[in-house]
Amino acid sequence: MQIVSVNEARSQLSDLMAQVAYGGQRVIVERRGKPLVAWISIEELRMLENLENEADQRRILRTQALDSANLARQQILAELGGAPLPDSSEVIARLREERTDELAGMC
Repeated sequence: MQIVSVNEARSQLSDLMAQVAYGGQRVIVERRGKPLVAWISIEELRMLENLENEADQRRILRTQALDSANLARQQILAELGGAPLPDSSEVIARLREERTDELAGMC
């Protein structure tokens, strides 16, 4: 990665653009020692945009899943008349006991 000052970027603009566009070079332009911008190729920009779009889609899917879970929870609470939901570990333990008793009765 090449780091240049604003003045160097101005004086070498054509060369730096060629290095970025055709050579795959990345360039950081600094002012007073602080990075201001990074120059990347169009291909790299498109890859970054695709990554952002994928991240946005994953975020949307997660939000939809949470919304669906919240809706299901509200429906269950309504069916239970507002009573608190039982602890899932207790429900699983009870179901296992029932299944064990059922299987024992089959022998």
